[in-house]
Amino acid sequence: MNREEHITKKNGRHLATGSVLKKVITDGKLFLKSSPGKYFSSAFIISLASLLLFYLHMHVGYQAISLLFLFIISLLPLMNFGPGPIFLAAVMSAFIWNFFFIPPSFTLRIGKVEDVLMFIMYFIIASVLGLLISRIRTQQVLINQREKRTASLYNLSKELSSAKSLDDIVLCSVTQLKDIFGAETVFVFFENEKKLQAEAHPYSTFQIDQGEWNIAQWVFANSEKAGRFTNTMPITPAIYYPLKTKTLNLGVIGLEFPESASLTSDSVSLLETFLSQISIALERDYLKESAKNNLIISESQKLYKTLFDSISHELKTPVTTIIGAVSSLKDEKIIKNQSVFSRLIDETNIAAERLNRLVENLLDITRLESGNIISKKEWHSVSDLINSALQRLKHESIQHEINFVVNEDVELIQFDFPLIEQALINLVHNSIEYTPPGSKIEIFAKKFADNLMLSISDNGPGFPYNTVKYLFQKFYRVPGTKAGGTGLGLSIARGFIEAHGGSITAQNKSAGGAEFIILLPTK
Repeated sequence: MNREEHITKKNGRHLATGSVLKKVITDGKLFLKSSPGKYFSSAFIISLASLLLFYLHMHVGYQAISLLFLFIISLLPLMNFGPGPIFLAAVMSAFIWNFFFIPPSFTLRIGKVEDVLMFIMYFIIASVLGLLISRIRTQQVLINQREKRTASLYNLSKELSSAKSLDDIVLCSVTQLKDIFGAETVFVFFENEKKLQAEAHPYSTFQIDQGEWNIAQWVFANSEKAGRFTNTMPITPAIYYPLKTKTLNLGVIGLEFPESASLTSDSVSLLETFLSQISIALERDYLKESAKNNLIISESQKLYKTLFDSISHELKTPVTTIIGAVSSLKDEKIIKNQSVFSRLIDETNIAAERLNRLVENLLDITRLESGNIISKKEWHSVSDLINSALQRLKHESIQHEINFVVNEDVELIQFDFPLIEQALINLVHNSIEYTPPGSKIEIFAKKFADNLMLSISDNGPGFPYNTVKYLFQKFYRVPGTKAGGTGLGLSIARGFIEAHGGSITAQNKSAGGAEFIILLPTK
């Protein structure tokens, strides 16, 4: 859905609120200040009613005519007549009632004392009744107006609170300002503390030229409104307000009203409240983004330090071993000593494999972070997988006893051999590193429903309390463990397994030792 369709859809949802609010504001003005047309209408209604009642009074007494006049006057406030026209209706009806209906007819003289009292009471009651009903009606209109203002502010606050980005805030603001005030809107945000961005936000509903941009820049620099309906540069077709909070100057908002529009004090008050809410929402989003960026910088610095400390140690150890062995191999005496020569070759080989594992881990974590891991599943034997992984760990596992059992129900299954092999190597290597020499490591494979379960367990000390939930985080190493390692192996293993749609968990065995459990889907 594009921006125009989104705005059109939201306009339909809020149009009723905006239309009613505008009508209530207009009604309030009519009650507070009546136009000449209202006085004319009031006189016309009383005159027309008098004509009809003149033909009716032959069937009812003149006392009943006074009640009908009172009824008509009581209806005038419901037709948006103000105090002035109602008072005029009361005076006219009193004298018409006297002249045409109270005996003697067609004179202003009243024959009976009781009729005089009735005439006086009628005039007082008609005036007071009309004015009281008018005041009640006016209060009702003002209450409705406040309710509509509260409702519109509530809708705005609700929409802004659910906005998740700057674009959401701008789109919500543009829609609400169009619904309530009928205004087109432009947002121009700050580039730095002294200058606005050269381009308006793309969700703005009208564009500004260089002259308008200069006015917006003046508003931004001086934190004062300018343009139409103001004393500052009033010739421009739009009015510009600063988007400013107590701590931040975020930019400028421009509002372009229809040519025939005018802003009452109530409208201005409501508009400024709207803009205050919008500014607060923009400030909240800006502070959230700033906090996020600061967190990213902090995490990056922490990550850099952790990575540098881990890798520098991991690189230094095998490189030092390789350099030392190569230097020793230059000595002819060492070359002639077969046992020493073989030991140096073995140390060089182990160091090279350790260095190769570090490089592979770094490449693997880079692939995982970039999302470039795509599993290429083919049919493979689980026994071949475990044998291949253990063969690659032959030198590291010399001092450990490793056994594996693959249940007969485990057939050929589809998986990416290199990825799962590397995951298995990382898990077994972790058990080797964190168990003392002579420990036993067991690998067990079994099929459950649509999953293959691989269990890698040992009889070592197990995981320290409250560390299991952190084991698969990048660069995490159990506190108090020996130096060495990057803390990437388990994280890479989890990434490769999850790339197959599987899962991995870690736990302490009840009999002692640690256990990793892998579940891989077989379908």
